[in-house]
Amino acid sequence: VMWSFAYEDWNENQQPDEGKSKEKVLKNLHNGEIILLHGNSKTNTNILDSIIKETKNMGYEFKSLDEFEK
Repeated sequence: VMWSFAYEDWNENQQPDEGKSKEKVLKNLHNGEIILLHGNSKTNTNILDSIIKETKNMGYEFKSLDEFEK
């Protein structure tokens, strides 16, 4: 499985701006998207909850890979 969205968030010494990161994730949402966010990112830790809430408010759902139709 390959992700369909990623951004430069993995470098712990150069964390991206939270506001710009959140905007970038939300602007690139699309059906079937697989988002790659790195767990070592403090930015992602700080914005993930709001991204999930806003994404759900936009009508999107989160599913595990095994829930997708083949």
